[in-house]
Amino acid sequence: MTIKQIIRLLWKNKFWIFLTPLFVAVGVFFLTQNLPREYESSTLIFTNPTSDRGATDGGVVRMDFYTSNNLFDNLTLIVKSRTTIQEASLKLLAKHMALPAQDDEILCAEAYLDLKTHIPSPLWEELAVVNDEEKTLNNIIDNLLNDENSPIEYLLREHEYYSINKILGRLSVSRKFSSDMMEVKYSSNDAGICYYTLKYIAESFMNGYSKMKELENINTIAYFQNQLSIAQAKLRDAEENLKGFMADNRILNYYEQGKYLDIAKLEHDQDEERSRRLLSGTGYNLEQIEEMFENFDQRQVIIENISLLQDEIVTRNLKIQGLSVLENQEPQIRNLENEIESLEKEIKVLSDDLFKNSNSIQGVQRETILDQWLSLKISYEEQKQALEVMKTRKSYLLDKIDEFAPLGAELKKLEREVSVNEDQYLSILHGLNMAYLQKYDLEMASTQKLIDEPYYPKTALASKRMLMVIGGMLGTGGLVLTVVLLSFFLDSSIKSGKNATKLTTLPVAGGWLNEDAISKSIYLDELHNNQIKLFYNNLSMHFPENGQKIILIYSHQKGEGKTFLIDHLVKELTRQNRSTIFCGNEADAKKVVCESLVIDEQTISNPKKESYFWEETLTKLPHEFVLWELPNIKEKPFNYSLINKSNVLVLVTDAGRSWTSSDAFINNGITEMVKTSHLVWLNKMQADELEDINGEIPKKRSSIRTKFKQLLS
Repeated sequence: MTIKQIIRLLWKNKFWIFLTPLFVAVGVFFLTQNLPREYESSTLIFTNPTSDRGATDGGVVRMDFYTSNNLFDNLTLIVKSRTTIQEASLKLLAKHMALPAQDDEILCAEAYLDLKTHIPSPLWEELAVVNDEEKTLNNIIDNLLNDENSPIEYLLREHEYYSINKILGRLSVSRKFSSDMMEVKYSSNDAGICYYTLKYIAESFMNGYSKMKELENINTIAYFQNQLSIAQAKLRDAEENLKGFMADNRILNYYEQGKYLDIAKLEHDQDEERSRRLLSGTGYNLEQIEEMFENFDQRQVIIENISLLQDEIVTRNLKIQGLSVLENQEPQIRNLENEIESLEKEIKVLSDDLFKNSNSIQGVQRETILDQWLSLKISYEEQKQALEVMKTRKSYLLDKIDEFAPLGAELKKLEREVSVNEDQYLSILHGLNMAYLQKYDLEMASTQKLIDEPYYPKTALASKRMLMVIGGMLGTGGLVLTVVLLSFFLDSSIKSGKNATKLTTLPVAGGWLNEDAISKSIYLDELHNNQIKLFYNNLSMHFPENGQKIILIYSHQKGEGKTFLIDHLVKELTRQNRSTIFCGNEADAKKVVCESLVIDEQTISNPKKESYFWEETLTKLPHEFVLWELPNIKEKPFNYSLINKSNVLVLVTDAGRSWTSSDAFINNGITEMVKTSHLVWLNKMQADELEDINGEIPKKRSSIRTKFKQLLS
């Protein structure tokens, strides 16, 4: 849809577009003459939700955009909750019923009389306590709880001033920008009711929210106290388990004891390795010395005696080592040392005898060799016995390590359990402390404060009458404009030549203005001349230079303008002094002002007769133009062989009708069979659509409209 089409469409429907909103505006203006005046009051509450304290987060809630919005949504819902509104409504009702007489500052006389009509006099006297709003409120609440059909219930449900739903409809709650301030507004047609309703709503909200926060805090403290007892019991059980485990396994310090065992084993391994090396060297030296002795009996006897004495010395040395560990064994140790002394003297005597009776092979004195042998022999035996002791000691250390090693995992588990329970206990204790702090904060000061108290509205709000008038006018104008635009898009008629070519696939030969709605400013004669001239010019392109020119005209429906078109074409040909004859039925022949040849229905319905008529009559006519009006295509058969012998076939159709699927089906069949020139002519076109085919319509125009039209063109 082009701008030109939009302007044409709007200009065409200008009266509907402009007059309808004007009538609606006038109607709204008169209907709103007696609108009641509205009063509005507001209050500003400091909510402080963004600095709210938490019991488990160190005292401050981390705030972001979504958390802040969520908190304000919660506050808004509390203000608009049924409990808050009902409490405020009942307080307002109690105030009105407790009045000793009607007071315009509280409610107007009309509202007071209306309230009296809803509550019977006996019930009023029973509930109302003059100048005591609290007792009156208690009586109202008792009556509401005890009587399901109480008039109070009706007032809360339906009355203009006490109905919960109607109060909610006039209540507005909003956040002031991104601050902690919440603005609450209320409007009513009575100034006193507006003021006191808002006042009681604010009081109910403040009291309800404070009680809710205190209840939350009490529940929080009870929860933490309960959890603290559980955590304390678990911590004690874990500590007792750890204590019992360490006592059962005689653990003083697991890590130090483990370290000591590890060092002791390492030192023992080093000592054992050192002793093995010394034993190996001593044994080798002993063998070398023993090889120096000659092999004789006396020497062997002496050696055996010495060996026995050495064994005795070693035995006593071991006893001394064993007794040195024990207490109060000094006498026995001294006896053993004396015995060892005497045994060593005996060995020395035997050694002297041995060296006196034998010399070394290398020429060394036997006394020297025997001293070395004796020293080595004693050292060898001592080292041998020490290795045995070391084996026993090593076995003891390994057993201790095997016994001590698995205790670490269990000890770690028990210590971890104690640590976890201790952290849990401390965390719960911290939460309990924070809950107590929050309780004290709530007791000391409420987080909600009235910054601006509700004010008594002495001046009514500006009337919305003009706004309603303008809104009604603009809304109606928009609706009419939408309907006009939708009518264009939903219009399925042929309308324009471009659309006709798109639907029929035929070139448009011309069009004719709808003369049923023609303007008096149009120069009709000039327009008719232009229309028929255009049609003739488009037809003449398909005429032969010489000879007869046969034009067939048909339509899909009756009354689309075939005879009308032929009559105007005949007049144009007559002006050109062209000989013309009309062929058609008798009724149509009477409408055409030229020579006519009536064709009977039998000829049209019989293809043989129609062919005979064509060959014997039509082609022998002396006239230059033959205009043949074919009957309705849905009523008579089409003779395609004869049609293809004509010069031009013209489809006449009404531009104001819809092109249906049956029209498309018929048109496709004809187009496929017809080989001659096939055109379409549109009848009853709108002026703006005709201009796209025929050019500017000749009519009387002002200079402004002429320039505006040139600008659009």
